[in-house]
Amino acid sequence: MNEQVLIYTISESASSNAELLFNGEKYFYWNNEKFKNLVVGDYVFIVNRTHKYVLFTKFDKENIQTRINRTTNKTAFSDEGISFEVDGTESNNSPWDVFVRFSIINKLMIPDNWEWTNLGAGGTTYLNGDRINTSAYENRLKNISQLLQLSQDETITQILENCRLNFNGSTTKPTPIKPIQKTKENKQDDMNILTAIKTKPFILLAGISGTGKSRLVRTLAYKTCSKDELRNDPKKPGNFELIPVRPNWHDSSELMGYVSRINGEKYITTSFLKFIAKAWKHTDVPFFLCLDEMNLAPVEQYFAEYLSIIETRQVKNRVLVTDYIISKESFENQNLYTQLLKDLELDEREFSEGISIPSNLIVIGTVNMDETTHSFSRKVLDRAMTFEMNNVDLSAGLDLQKNDWSYPESFISKEDVIGMYTSGAEVYSKTFKEKDEVISFLTKINTELEGTPFKIAYRVRDEFLIYCYYASLNASTNWLTNALDEMASMKILSRIEGDETKTGNVLKNLQKILHADYKKSNAKLKEMESRLQSNGYTSFWS
Repeated sequence: MNEQVLIYTISESASSNAELLFNGEKYFYWNNEKFKNLVVGDYVFIVNRTHKYVLFTKFDKENIQTRINRTTNKTAFSDEGISFEVDGTESNNSPWDVFVRFSIINKLMIPDNWEWTNLGAGGTTYLNGDRINTSAYENRLKNISQLLQLSQDETITQILENCRLNFNGSTTKPTPIKPIQKTKENKQDDMNILTAIKTKPFILLAGISGTGKSRLVRTLAYKTCSKDELRNDPKKPGNFELIPVRPNWHDSSELMGYVSRINGEKYITTSFLKFIAKAWKHTDVPFFLCLDEMNLAPVEQYFAEYLSIIETRQVKNRVLVTDYIISKESFENQNLYTQLLKDLELDEREFSEGISIPSNLIVIGTVNMDETTHSFSRKVLDRAMTFEMNNVDLSAGLDLQKNDWSYPESFISKEDVIGMYTSGAEVYSKTFKEKDEVISFLTKINTELEGTPFKIAYRVRDEFLIYCYYASLNASTNWLTNALDEMASMKILSRIEGDETKTGNVLKNLQKILHADYKKSNAKLKEMESRLQSNGYTSFWS
């Protein structure tokens, strides 16, 4: 394997066209003028300084034919049912003859202080392959270092480090690139949890005690803690906070704080608010809040504000925003709000009207379902993504040399964790050819749930579409079946509970659709059916 690696820098004058040539987060298009020496499978870093991003892509498709729109005198073409029209024609006033397509692997955001010098002629710089100029190694090494500043993604790091070997001041032979390989099992597990978080940053980890639920949350924080200033404590990454839930929590004061009038009026802050404030100061890093033993108290009581505000998520001007979880107008004494901002070290100008949920905040609750805990209402389950952790491997975790509570050499980027869609319409409008299969699947599910309280509605539909869209970006064998299987377990089966009259036919009917190909859901249905026969009552929870 000896792919070419190319950097292409988009000029400021062409940056407006670049924004028109996205197909969701899946593809990027450009005229073929600069890419005539590439073949399908080559890597390309596309640098857009004007709009502050770098696309890490693979050359995906050649020879997309174009035409000229005589009315607008613009170049037009279509691909996968989507039409594009952009400014720019060749010198003879004819359209660009051919466009090419790049499959987007990762989108890296450029910080304000990032320095970039376009060192290649005509905007192109080869880093690997037969066309690299090893005599200009200093310039190429500078570009490699600048790209490495943007991401700790394992594949990107591996590729750039292999490219670095090409530029040692001699005419060394280009080094074959061997991206890091993960085991199939680990890759699938990582994809499932990360895809769920990107779909909705509110996760329930359910299972018997001692299966490593809170440990998993901390491990994810280690893997994403890419900033040096957040890594001062080797035992606790700065983007992680664990809050143990107590049985006597029956309102939100333990999380949201409260006004105390003892020795003068003041607002009592909490570790939850301090963690939100900290996340606002580091929006380029995912922040993980672990609510340990989440259902020791009624969730819809102590977590009411969050459950409501999480449903206000929307994208405005490419920024994910929510309503205020704490608003200034809710304070009778608004001086207390000003003091709260000072205590949290938040800028009064930026948070003048209230504090909303930062887009990089991920809430993960650990759940043990037994006689000492509260069951979940549908309000909670409808808003959360649910994972079970009941599988136990007693031979695992005995190697002292392998410690998942440590900072890795390379980090998972924010873009691989935080999603940017909040409604099904946003992804349905993209080139996502399996979208109608998702809707057809859900329609069949609802047919079997007709007349029951378990029928699904728009929120679940939207989350299915978003989850499957993100899963499609990492498509593997049977990816759609696997994604539908995961979501059916998380969002449909988790809501089913009751006695024989309420659930008996539901479990049987769902098995017509969630057959053996849907391994997780099919196994769970059979488990729930067995529990119903034994106890006369069943639920998703063991």
